[in-house]
Amino acid sequence: MGRRHTDAETPVRRGADGQLYMAVQDVTAMLRDMARAFELQAQSGEFAWAAEGGQANRDRLDVGTMRTVAGILCAQADEMDVQLITIAGQRPYG
Repeated sequence: MGRRHTDAETPVRRGADGQLYMAVQDVTAMLRDMARAFELQAQSGEFAWAAEGGQANRDRLDVGTMRTVAGILCAQADEMDVQLITIAGQRPYG
């Protein structure tokens, strides 16, 4: 599969409100990494998906499904980028 993010690469911070936050570019990078992993599996013929360490519970996925999932993940990352570019370009109120 593709490269995996580690805690050191994707910092998560707790805000004053107690919620956990991470940078949007880290979220979109993870979505794109997951999409690449699905696409690589589709190309390689490894049509199975399992949670890490879950060899006993492997679910079979067809190439079309894997490519659809990859496309959806990329589209979500692209949409987040577009929304954030729009937000960043807006003038603050006040």
